[in-house]
Amino acid sequence: MPKRPFYHLWLIGCAHGHDVRGRLNSCAMMDKHLIFYDGTCGMCHGVVQFLLKQDKNKIFAFAPLQGETAAHLLNDWRICFPDADSLVLVENYRDNDNKKILLFGNGALRICWLLGGLWKIPGIISFFPTFFYDWGYRWIARHRFQWFEKQTCLIPKMEDLKRFLP
Repeated sequence: MPKRPFYHLWLIGCAHGHDVRGRLNSCAMMDKHLIFYDGTCGMCHGVVQFLLKQDKNKIFAFAPLQGETAAHLLNDWRICFPDADSLVLVENYRDNDNKKILLFGNGALRICWLLGGLWKIPGIISFFPTFFYDWGYRWIARHRFQWFEKQTCLIPKMEDLKRFLP
């Protein structure tokens, strides 16, 4: 069995089942949307910490793009979008009929919209065609390792632990 990277700490809170499908059903039942982030990116870890504080209704669950959940849910999808390596939003991830995968700036701005409150203001942009804002998102994503630490350790609070999937 390969050694797990340091960012697999959320397994402590998701020990209900032994397979990913069981964890998707048993962990964080209040979560409706799943955010995949780059588990090796310091900026991405900062964004996750920010979202944990802002998400008062706990509508988001989190998983690294390098983890088991991403391998299970995004397996076929990665063939079509191999360059999506920083953020992927899966809206309604438990509902196969209404599941939506959003990438790049569209995913980031849709997260703002779903947070509600004043975050809906930048979130409105997610309803415009993606060519208006994806270039900015991709530019930031391309330079994120130059501006932020490459490897950081995301250690969630105990109450947030069950919102993380492997």
